[in-house]
Amino acid sequence: MYLLTIMSAAAHITLTKARGDTSHLLVEAGLALFRATESTQALCLAADIGRSLCGAEAGVLLYRPSDTGSVWCAEAGATVTPLAVGFPIPDKIIRIDNTSTRFSTPALPEQISLKAFRSLLAVPLPRATSAGAGAFVYISGRTVAFSEEDELAVSVLASQTTSCLEAIYLREQLSRRADQQKEHAKRLSELAAIVTSSDDPILSKDLNGTITSWNNAATRVLGYTPEEMTGQSILKLIPPELHADENLILSKIRAGERIDHFETTRLTKSGERIPVSLTVSPVKDETGRIVGASKIMRDISNRKRMEESLLQAEKIAATGRMAATIAHEINNPLEAVVNLLYLMRPMVTDPQGMAYLETAENELARVSHIAKQTLGYYREHSSAKLSSISDLVENALKVYEPRCKAYRIALERHLDSNRKIVLRQGEMLQVISNLITNSLYAMPQGGTLTVSVQDVSGPQDAYGPSDGVLLRVQDTGVGIPRENLERVFEAFFTTRSTIGTGIGLFVAKQFVEGHGGSIRVESSTARENHGTTLEIFLPVHTSHEPQSP
Repeated sequence: MYLLTIMSAAAHITLTKARGDTSHLLVEAGLALFRATESTQALCLAADIGRSLCGAEAGVLLYRPSDTGSVWCAEAGATVTPLAVGFPIPDKIIRIDNTSTRFSTPALPEQISLKAFRSLLAVPLPRATSAGAGAFVYISGRTVAFSEEDELAVSVLASQTTSCLEAIYLREQLSRRADQQKEHAKRLSELAAIVTSSDDPILSKDLNGTITSWNNAATRVLGYTPEEMTGQSILKLIPPELHADENLILSKIRAGERIDHFETTRLTKSGERIPVSLTVSPVKDETGRIVGASKIMRDISNRKRMEESLLQAEKIAATGRMAATIAHEINNPLEAVVNLLYLMRPMVTDPQGMAYLETAENELARVSHIAKQTLGYYREHSSAKLSSISDLVENALKVYEPRCKAYRIALERHLDSNRKIVLRQGEMLQVISNLITNSLYAMPQGGTLTVSVQDVSGPQDAYGPSDGVLLRVQDTGVGIPRENLERVFEAFFTTRSTIGTGIGLFVAKQFVEGHGGSIRVESSTARENHGTTLEIFLPVHTSHEPQSP
């Protein structure tokens, strides 16, 4: 297409030349050049116009672009041919009027390299940083073929050509830059979409710790909106005792270091502390200067809970092995004590002594039962039978009543249930004893222990099926702090550092739920009204009741 443009422009310029109007010819040439959209098109057009201007028989425009070492050869009326990298380009005006020679340079087009000439005109392009270097080279078989007017006209054309090439270069640069900006904007848009849709909180901050961006996941995990946190200090999310960590993080960022998988704790809007894993990277500007940091925060609460569960399971397994060993070791002396009590029975004639002896035998039988159960000698399911919770509580209170008197603890009992349900007596005695023991330890300065058993029936309530027996153990002890209340049924959790293993209520909960029942706790540490209440609900039909065929 551009060859047609060259031919049309050259024809028009030749006609104008014939009329002798060089100035008008150069104006037309400049307009034709500035309509060119590509460098190769402009070079070929300029070579053709120059030949028409000076009346040369043949000629080329040699050109070396500023961003490459190769030389282009634009032939008048033809196309651009690449030459060797080091091909020489005239750097000053040369006009030869009477010679007889030829170029004999195979690299040049044949019509100029093999053609004998008597006149030569070489005019360099004005040097420009973005346009590169070049020169018009024209030949003719006539002597004195090129005049000073031709030399001046081609020099003006050279200036026009340089300006045209500069314009084309700038347009290409602007086009490339626009494409780069579009690509950059596209990448930024993609990155913004990734940040926005990420499941992990992603935020950025400057080197003073001021938050500059906040994504949707940060709002979901931490509770704050972008408007609430942008411009705020990052310390708002960090517990006071961990503020020193932020200084360490910022010092590493300023040094250009990256921080990977740093596990710590952060504060939510509600004040909850959550375990997180941080990855912090320096943010640089276009000059490479560090101006801030990007932070990816992963909530690892679930992982921590799993780790704690695994650790607890390992502790339980280890405790089970230890309990089995202890049970094995105490089994023989336990049998000896049982035999000694049996031999002692004929010697005790006092009614109260006989009652104490019977209670001791019952308690020893329970200890023996627990030891055998720990060793796995038999499944207690075979011993599940109809029993009264009131009777089990009364038997347990006989054991703990003397201790209550010694600790100045008033004992109140309200055993208003005669309902019998199928249960494992050993397990439930262990549950009742554990609850009473905990209450006694909670009242070191004395107090009141109230134990009640009652039948419940009616519509479904917080316990589930409402027909059953409710056991309540209530004390006026020091109470359980609110932060510990949800953990009292966890294995190995205890607030008593010198006594207790932290498995009593854990085991009690397993036994109660194993019967199809439920257990719950309420407590207060208030000065005027403190104490703890534990309630156990057992349904009329427990899990150990024989199934109908």
